Amino acid sequence: MFQSRPIKTSRAALESKQYTTEGSDIPLKKNWSDTWCTLTHGFDKVLPKLLEMDVRDDDVFIVTFIKSGTTWMQETVWLLMYNLDFEKSKALHLWQRSPFLDHQGLNPLAPDSVEEAKHLTSPRVLKTHMPANLLPLDIWKKKTKIIYVARNCKDVIVSSYHFLKNLGSWVGDNVDDFANDFMNNETMYTCFWTHIVDFWKMRNEPNIFFTTYEEMKKDLGKVIQQLCDFLGRPQLTAEELENTLNHLSFENMKGNDQTNLTGILREQVPTIKEDFQFMRRGIVGSFKDELSPELQKKIDDWSRAYLAQHGLTEEDIFGKL
Repeated sequence: MFQSRPIKTSRAALESKQYTTEGSDIPLKKNWSDTWCTLTHGFDKVLPKLLEMDVRDDDVFIVTFIKSGTTWMQETVWLLMYNLDFEKSKALHLWQRSPFLDHQGLNPLAPDSVEEAKHLTSPRVLKTHMPANLLPLDIWKKKTKIIYVARNCKDVIVSSYHFLKNLGSWVGDNVDDFANDFMNNETMYTCFWTHIVDFWKMRNEPNIFFTTYEEMKKDLGKVIQQLCDFLGRPQLTAEELENTLNHLSFENMKGNDQTNLTGILREQVPTIKEDFQFMRRGIVGSFKDELSPELQKKIDDWSRAYLAQHGLTEEDIFGKL
């Protein structure tokens, strides 16, 4: 069903493997066996359940690379699918409303989210960080709706560094070391650019909605309007949109215990550090004051070389940063 191979990581606290499958019914024609994803050993048990998961026709999958606005999009889509039920959203944790399907692979003590998803009423809003070829096979057979959010590489590196280091999932001295591990595909869910480019190339498929964190920051109202069309939901009134945007502001999301996962992760993860924050800055361009000019150039050169193989630039995907 899937293949795995061990990798040697210089600083990763958790033993890692790389995983792949041949891919099935995916619109983008390529040799999917060459698309490897770095994950923990826990995915030996999780991937069979995830790949063979029973997908419903009205499911909506939120797919992202880590630290790319996933929670923000989850809450947005859940509200749209459930008629702006703000009261329920404030009373029930996001992971209960919209399970994180990969969770047990990262934390063996976590609940089985794939099993929990079976008991949710439809329509389900489901979250995963898996690349295209490690998503449930039924998605591609049934043309299930996928919402993909991409975020610029340097901000992802900064955010992932703080997240994984303080979670205890990466052990290293500084962001320079982390960036090197990231570019060498030694951190969780890498390769980063393969993850994004595959979905960028499929962005015109009728069941795929592709957007960026940068677009959401620039004009979330416009993205919500586009999502309503994609999801077949009625457009929001001016008052409904204003209330939704207020609920989804970074400040309110961070102050909401049902969307800010800091508390629940502190309870579940024994390696977590005191400085851990699930939601930290929430801005575009955090790399500008957290990465040295030399490191920025190194990441830019690496990104440019990868994207050139596909006739792309970062600006093609994200616009000017």
